[in-house]
Amino acid sequence: MTTGCVLDVLIYVYDHYMMSDPAQVPARRQIFSALARRGFSVGEVMQAMEWLSVLAAGSRSAPASEPAAGPRSLRVFADGELWRLSDECRSFLTRLDRDGVLTPAQRELVIERTLALDVPEPTLDQLKWVVLLALSVQPAEDGAFARFEALMAGERKVVRH
Repeated sequence: MTTGCVLDVLIYVYDHYMMSDPAQVPARRQIFSALARRGFSVGEVMQAMEWLSVLAAGSRSAPASEPAAGPRSLRVFADGELWRLSDECRSFLTRLDRDGVLTPAQRELVIERTLALDVPEPTLDQLKWVVLLALSVQPAEDGAFARFEALMAGERKVVRH
């Protein structure tokens, strides 16, 4: 499935490097070479690395102990977000909020990084990848990562009638 050039690079980087032991991750130059051998252009790789840098910087700047949103709080989407994020994407983000998978700061980072993809209207699958990437760069977010995995596993179950 083609998901947009930047996201294709990001998925490749996630699959091959982000889940590895940091001591085993090759130098940036080697990663660039590997991506070039896989057929990604220098521009795509540079754009993806910038996207990841912003994600990592945003995850470091989020307060560790931010107040949780109340049960009656509501995230109101701006016009540009409404225009680009489908009902399905917005509903999924609301569910992640409600289930405590994302903190309010993480949700905002996910929305911003999703809208920064090089696609006109991100799909739900693309949004899920952004959530996965965002949680994977968060320090000490094993619980949120596990809740996200459980949520995704529950969605994959086949309901028989």
